[in-house]
Amino acid sequence: MGKRLWHGSPSVGTACLRFLLVPFCLVALVCGGDSVAMAPSVVLGPHERVSSQPQVVPMPPPLSDVLDQPAGVPGGYAMAMTAQVGARHVHASWTYVDGLPALNAQMDSWLLGLLDAAAPAGGRYRPAMALNAGQHQGREMTVSAKPVQAKGAMLVVREQVTDTGPDGTGAIRSATVYVDAASGAVHSGTELLRPEAIPALRARMTGIPADIAAPAPQEAPTDLVLSPAGELTVTAGLPGRPGQQVAMTMDAADTAAALSDYGRQALGQLNAAAAPGPATSPALRHVNCDLVPCAALTYDDGPDARTTPQLLDILREKNAQATFFMTGSNTTANPATARQVAEAGYAIGNHTFSHPYLTKLSPPAVRKEIERTDAAILAATGSTPATMRPPYGAADAAVQAAVGKPLMIWAVDSLDWQSKNPAAFVPKVLKEITPGAMVLMHDVQPTTISGQQELITSLQGQGYKLVSVPQLFEGIPLLPGHVYRSRPARQ
Repeated sequence: MGKRLWHGSPSVGTACLRFLLVPFCLVALVCGGDSVAMAPSVVLGPHERVSSQPQVVPMPPPLSDVLDQPAGVPGGYAMAMTAQVGARHVHASWTYVDGLPALNAQMDSWLLGLLDAAAPAGGRYRPAMALNAGQHQGREMTVSAKPVQAKGAMLVVREQVTDTGPDGTGAIRSATVYVDAASGAVHSGTELLRPEAIPALRARMTGIPADIAAPAPQEAPTDLVLSPAGELTVTAGLPGRPGQQVAMTMDAADTAAALSDYGRQALGQLNAAAAPGPATSPALRHVNCDLVPCAALTYDDGPDARTTPQLLDILREKNAQATFFMTGSNTTANPATARQVAEAGYAIGNHTFSHPYLTKLSPPAVRKEIERTDAAILAATGSTPATMRPPYGAADAAVQAAVGKPLMIWAVDSLDWQSKNPAAFVPKVLKEITPGAMVLMHDVQPTTISGQQELITSLQGQGYKLVSVPQLFEGIPLLPGHVYRSRPARQ
């Protein structure tokens, strides 16, 4: 920590010196152009030397450039959305990582906190705010959470917010989080440093000596990137220059002296051998449907050896998830097609064996329909479905008690089987759909397949993320015998 320039109680002369030096330091920073002028030197302790001069960091690249970059981490998959939240037009991009639920949850909490804060007073962010949000209104806010380093058994993610007013001026702030790929534990970048090393580091970053700035509180830096070689790059806001940051790199020797116990542990993890985690099925990959507007396209009555593969091709091309509620009879007749659906990573549900009105059957007969279908799907795909859909949506209390699974009905009925005309069912779905809805269609109808390109393109163009039923209800317990139609709103 920096040594004090004066000892004892401050005198009037000392107070005057403080008053004169602070604006001098700020003027030096503002007038320094792209190379930041350093303030009068601070006397640092032997373990707090800084290895390089601070440099101004340019504004972040446009969102389109960020999204064009790969996730850069095994199991990472990019997400993006645009939303009109109160007086802010928000562009958000982030990366989820398979096998790291604590990181994914931390990013969700961070993003939802920002969006809730931007919502009109007394309100909260709703996914519908991200629908048809192409027109710019109010301040531009760019939010990103992206991996900046994936080394050894450690992942480093930078969370950054840029808030820009109509005149082009604004604020930028960033922070890093460190994720242990083995344990999944998440830590803030600030935890890398010993608390007593922070004042002198901030002094060098801002050009204002710690002694001169006292008694004003010294904010701890939050954006710190530690390299496997032991160098530490620190990025922080630049006093007197809104919307700009300053970055500085410390060499390995100086960094080692400033690291906390956790910092030394993180350095070891950066140089440790990493074992790849198990891959997650695409139908189960984390998507927060309280954050993005989701819809679940569901297809009943298959599989069909002719039409179902055509639908799979469309879904793959459009990068859309879906759920197939299969009958046991068609699964038995087309096991290779059922297996193709499962191997492509789509969710499968039970739609009974012979497609009867379950309300007309006895409880034992209902259970038999479910059990025979489970057996057929298990034989074809290697997995037993966790959910079911009653044919015609027919389910009373006796059926609900007998099926032994959650009953997934629907919020939007396309009536595709009735019209057999995309010009009729596509506009119907687009008119009735809302965030969180399950949509009923049938993959055994050729006319249904012919309308999927238009429907999926339109939904994605509005801002919908097309997810599986398990993704739609992630975080919500699905109870056997209970009926579900859409995801409930966030409380």
